[in-house]
Amino acid sequence: MDQGITKAAARLRWGVFATIAVMLVLYVAARFDLQFGGAHIEYRLHEDSPGVGRMVGIGTVSLLLVALLRLTQMLRLIQTGELFSVEVIRRFRSFAWWLLLLALFGLVAPTLLAFFNVAATGSHQLAFVLDFRQLLTLGITVLLFLLARLLERAREIEAEMREIV
Repeated sequence: MDQGITKAAARLRWGVFATIAVMLVLYVAARFDLQFGGAHIEYRLHEDSPGVGRMVGIGTVSLLLVALLRLTQMLRLIQTGELFSVEVIRRFRSFAWWLLLLALFGLVAPTLLAFFNVAATGSHQLAFVLDFRQLLTLGITVLLFLLARLLERAREIEAEMREIV
């Protein structure tokens, strides 16, 4: 077992936990207009309807948190020495799945929520916006699923090598 990999996984895991904590603190501070010393954190909505923007924001943060927690589970397994185990691959695939949901949510939710808002208010204006970042996230997520397949193949090769030796 490579100690460098386990140490890197441990450091990355704590880094992800720190990122989660900072992300939550900033989101809550911005959402409830809290201030830290002289720093003011703003919560801006890009949609025409504040309700739609808030719902998309809450959904986005929630999905990202779940994805990051799945990532920490995978990193914990790697930290304990499991590199190509079924559980590591399962957690990695779950991480990719939650990122895929995040990407699809970010792509579709604003339009769907705006549609329901238009229906409720009687307005006749609906915009469908494609953000390059959302499309890029979707593409990277698909790439992560390919990487999960490669990890499965690496697990199979490792099992074959154990049988030979």
